[in-house]
Amino acid sequence: MEEQGSSPAVVSVKLPDGSTLEVPKNSTVFDVAKRIGPGLAKAALAGRIDGKLCDLSTPITKDCSLELVTWKDEAGREVFRHTSAH
Repeated sequence: MEEQGSSPAVVSVKLPDGSTLEVPKNSTVFDVAKRIGPGLAKAALAGRIDGKLCDLSTPITKDCSLELVTWKDEAGREVFRHTSAH
């Protein structure tokens, strides 16, 4: 049983098209990509939570805006090159 004043178990994620998904708190960026569709999950290289670039394994802990970054995005190509350099 949740205590009063504790944070919600669900967070709202606003997508670039204006739609909103309700997901369990601490879902990862990749979890959201899978929920949108398997093709996007496969293509996603990173995410942007409230404009800040992040890893696909980053947990979503509060209401936010989320953009998934793919190879089509310059940021996606930069992430890929950086990861490949290691």
